[in-house]
Amino acid sequence: MMQYFAEPAIHSWIDLDTLLRDYELGLVAVAGVDNETGSRVVQWVHSTDLADPTPFLTPRTVLLTTGAQFKGTLSIRSAEAYVARLVAAGTTALGVGVGIRWDRIPPTLVEACEKLGLPLIRVPYDTPFIAITRAAARLIEAAVHAQNMDRLSESRSTRPTSLARSEAALATATLRLLIAGHRELAESVAGSLFPRLPRGQVSVIALPGIHPSLELESLGDGAATGIVDGRRLIICEPARIPAARKLARGLPGGLSERGSLDDLVELVAQADRALEHALSEDRAAGAGAKIVEYRPAMHAGLLQLIGESQDARRRAAGFLSPVRAHDRKHDDEIERSLEAWLRHNGQLSPAAEELSIHRHTLRARIRTAASLLQRDIDTPDTRAELWTALRIAAGPQQATQR
Repeated sequence: MMQYFAEPAIHSWIDLDTLLRDYELGLVAVAGVDNETGSRVVQWVHSTDLADPTPFLTPRTVLLTTGAQFKGTLSIRSAEAYVARLVAAGTTALGVGVGIRWDRIPPTLVEACEKLGLPLIRVPYDTPFIAITRAAARLIEAAVHAQNMDRLSESRSTRPTSLARSEAALATATLRLLIAGHRELAESVAGSLFPRLPRGQVSVIALPGIHPSLELESLGDGAATGIVDGRRLIICEPARIPAARKLARGLPGGLSERGSLDDLVELVAQADRALEHALSEDRAAGAGAKIVEYRPAMHAGLLQLIGESQDARRRAAGFLSPVRAHDRKHDDEIERSLEAWLRHNGQLSPAAEELSIHRHTLRARIRTAASLLQRDIDTPDTRAELWTALRIAAGPQQATQR
């Protein structure tokens, strides 16, 4: 049974879900998962093939191994003893690299982790352990930096709450008037309290939430900002865009095209569409949020939008890596067979005819793919994810076909 260890006072850690969402690593949790798995604390990542590494482990560690310490077939008794020692030491998760000692994680180890509640992570052959260690160190450093910045922002906040709320309400009212086309009234409401409102050519930036620590008042003349319908909007002249980008660094956001003040309704819609795209990219990457510029292609198909994301392409490559490694090693055609089978809605006969092979051969290839991916390939979710990965990996033109 998992022991509970006090979390460190200083936020020098991340949760397990943050590491798993670094899709460039291609990590997949295959056993020992529950509703609280993603919130498990990770303070470090360590790799070792010792039969009993616990004397050298600290709590909240993700342990990585190739399984070289286990000779012959791993029995369920040996697997449970090994996992029990890790649980007692407060290990956060166990990562097993495949393609070195084992082509796939032994079922006995999967069963032991599932029984004892230790998250078991599959590490692709193409992902070196040192890359995972470095990624964890980078993410932990980012978490510490974010905490320090939050404390600094809180210490700088000296204005009375009531005054800040009043100014925020006036700023939002001014922004709504501008969007509605009532510029003169907006100028009157703003008065001398705010900088000069934008004029001429403008763009709109949409940011999620309130983010009171952005100090947007420092944008100066030619910009107006406020909270409208739960998101922050910034209307600014082109010269103020670099300053707005700098203030919003690290946040997902959407930037519209340029237009006149008469086009504000359309520009806001463009910024919102770009913000949706930015939020989608942020959820896929887990880090590296940025402001995304609107482009007409954002109205295109879903697969095309996903395929334009570098993180999505990396995730697709990681998902398919066991199949591709197998094909290279054995000069096989599992990936090509999967693509044909899925394109024919899982029907063996027409797919086999297209591939010029017997349907029994195709059935064997599909079973091999399921074993390599360690997924139930007959479920709609797996098929959808696999088809998406194949389309993205095939390139942007293929992603929009069929």
